[in-house]
Amino acid sequence: MNRLLRAAGWLLHTQWPKYAAAVLGSNIVGAVAIMVFVLTLPMPEIAQFTTAVPNLWLIALTYLGFAVLVGMLVTGLLFRPVIDWQRNPQAHDPNMVRGLVMRIPVYQAGVAALVWGIGIVISVIIATQSSTRLAVLVGISTSLAAMSVVLLTYLQAEHLVRPVAALALARRFEDSTLEPPVKYRLISAWLMTSAVPLGGIILLMWARHAGWFNADVSVSIAALALAALVTGYFGTFFAMRSVVDPILDLQDAIRRVRLGDNAVEVDIYDGSELGVLQAGFNEMMHGLRESQRVRETFARYVGTEVAQKALEERPELGGEERKVGVIFVDVIGSTTYAVNHPPEQVVEELNRFFERVVTVVHRNKGIINKFQGDAALAVFGAPHNVYDSTSLALQAARELRLELRDLELEAGIGVVAGNVVAGHIGGADRFEYTVIGDAVNEAARLTELAKDTPGRVLTNAATLKTANEAEQARWTFMKSIELRGRRRMTRLARPVRATLADRS
Repeated sequence: MNRLLRAAGWLLHTQWPKYAAAVLGSNIVGAVAIMVFVLTLPMPEIAQFTTAVPNLWLIALTYLGFAVLVGMLVTGLLFRPVIDWQRNPQAHDPNMVRGLVMRIPVYQAGVAALVWGIGIVISVIIATQSSTRLAVLVGISTSLAAMSVVLLTYLQAEHLVRPVAALALARRFEDSTLEPPVKYRLISAWLMTSAVPLGGIILLMWARHAGWFNADVSVSIAALALAALVTGYFGTFFAMRSVVDPILDLQDAIRRVRLGDNAVEVDIYDGSELGVLQAGFNEMMHGLRESQRVRETFARYVGTEVAQKALEERPELGGEERKVGVIFVDVIGSTTYAVNHPPEQVVEELNRFFERVVTVVHRNKGIINKFQGDAALAVFGAPHNVYDSTSLALQAARELRLELRDLELEAGIGVVAGNVVAGHIGGADRFEYTVIGDAVNEAARLTELAKDTPGRVLTNAATLKTANEAEQARWTFMKSIELRGRRRMTRLARPVRATLADRS
């Protein structure tokens, strides 16, 4: 008993009571309306029939109760797997539930058609006892009403079952045959809710002309016209909602994507082409997120600028000559530090060190071309051109001196500007974007000297002379030396003291 009470309490908090009330209400209203309409027609047989069958309303109410009971039982048996699945999704086959949920509107319309069909047969049999004409009238009128009510039942069920359908189709949907196509819904809505009442008016006028009625039928015609207005409105409304709602959901989702929300997905609750469209949008967004993830991962490995250029253009082996600024940063005593500290701490400290290097380089419009163990190579002016790459490189080097001074690791920094070849180096199946030239080699040589120089940042006179005046004022010239591997003298320069540089 307690189990039944708990199940009933759970059921009351779902959408099923609303679903049952809406479907049942539309069928009862339709049955009462057609009964009143038939009994008020000015036909002699009807008066004789109501006199001969004094308990007609009692019979009608009895069948109505029977029809409600049968409809509820059949509906409950059909949809019980869905309710069980809602209570315990893991214990049911999702494919079976998916198909059943999407066919609920069709099955519900079938149950309504069955109940109405039995009622029509009983009504015709009873009317036959009075006259054949009355049986024909009852059969035609109730059949026309049944078609309209059955279609409205389908459209109501399709609308009300959407929350359950959205859960059942949460992952993916590829079958567009679980519900009638959109064009058939719209055509059926017009046929059943507008054409049927209008057909009833035509038949009523024909019957009046044939002498079936002994009085004016203008009131009955007006009633059918009113019924056409009412059923036409509700049929059009529900048919329109079945098409427009998914489109509006997609429109809102597209608007959110345009605003930058890539996590957007739409609920899939339609079993026709619209459901395939909803699923297709979700799959497209999944592909977009995956593409964005790959793009971001790619950019982290090669740099945002290089990744963007590679995606915009088809990379080819080879390069082009560019005038760039180059910074080479090399950690001092990294081997000794690695010996005296656990690997985890070494990695953590290197990451902290390079995080600041990356921030400063990017802030000055440069890129990190590569990490080489405990060293980093930054380039200014490739792959994208920047204005005054030399001054930007020199400024970044000065800022690095300040950013890295409170870290446990120290580094030498060499800055050189010059012509290099920038492009893709490697093989057809594996290559990387890099810069090759004397400027890179000289920056590496200056880095070795910078490790033993106050401030630990060095450049050469040729580089400094091509910078703007404001940047030149922040550096001071030093002695000239012969760098390793060169046969000419190179005049060095280093930043002035930080306090003086900051003041200027």
